[in-house]
Amino acid sequence: MIRFFPLFFALSACLCGCQEFASESESSLSHSAQIHFLDVGQGLSVLLERNGEFALYDAGPDSAGFWDSLHTRQIPHLNWVLISHFHRDHAGGLLEWDGKIKIDSLFYGTDAEGGPLRDSVFSLAEKFGTAVVKVERGYKLPCSPWTCQVLWQPEFSHLNGNNASAALQITDGIYSTFLEGDLETQGEAGLLEISGDLQADLLQVGHHGSKTSSSLPFLERVAPKYAVISAGKKNSYGHPAKETLRKLEIVLRDSSKVFRTDLQGSILFEWIFGKGIWHR
Repeated sequence: MIRFFPLFFALSACLCGCQEFASESESSLSHSAQIHFLDVGQGLSVLLERNGEFALYDAGPDSAGFWDSLHTRQIPHLNWVLISHFHRDHAGGLLEWDGKIKIDSLFYGTDAEGGPLRDSVFSLAEKFGTAVVKVERGYKLPCSPWTCQVLWQPEFSHLNGNNASAALQITDGIYSTFLEGDLETQGEAGLLEISGDLQADLLQVGHHGSKTSSSLPFLERVAPKYAVISAGKKNSYGHPAKETLRKLEIVLRDSSKVFRTDLQGSILFEWIFGKGIWHR
């Protein structure tokens, strides 16, 4: 992925011109990482942190105070940002990027509907000297000893919009997190066809808990221990849908393991390599 934890996200200079991080000793494997599901209203942004290093999956909508929240956390630098797809509620926050927080690399998926938003973000990346890299299924982001791999979408698929979301699996070989952006049932079904071993302890629920996402076969295959829905308080879309919440309760068997930014604000999980992922 990048150099984001000194061992979890170490993006090599030869790949994108970023600085390399030295490997940590075996004793460092017990160190913890944090996964923050930021409260960005009706949108999605997941901040990854370890030992003062940061990376980002999606940047939420514009006019949501996204950059202010990073400044409040005293984050001077993002090693990388992965944009799942170029919809305003996932990439709009980058329109307000002023360069004060440096981003080493910007990764993006195969969404063909990026249009003016994508062009504007790419222009800012060029202005601030940020490398831009397209990713698809099978692309492994440097994050030793974790494995960080893009699972969707593959080169042969040509879905657009929500179903083109760059979905990311992060695993330590025992425990895993799956970030699916806005995948809907069509994208989820395609993913199941080519990912027989798909599983995650922590799941970012697709498309803000919409009824068009989170099919029961998909949830049963992933079998998460925790699920997080990022949605705006009293949003006009009715997210999350009652049908989705019911399916999550069936699969998780415990409604307290379903977390919602519209009700709880930003949500934090702790990950200790090889030992587990816990809500904090």
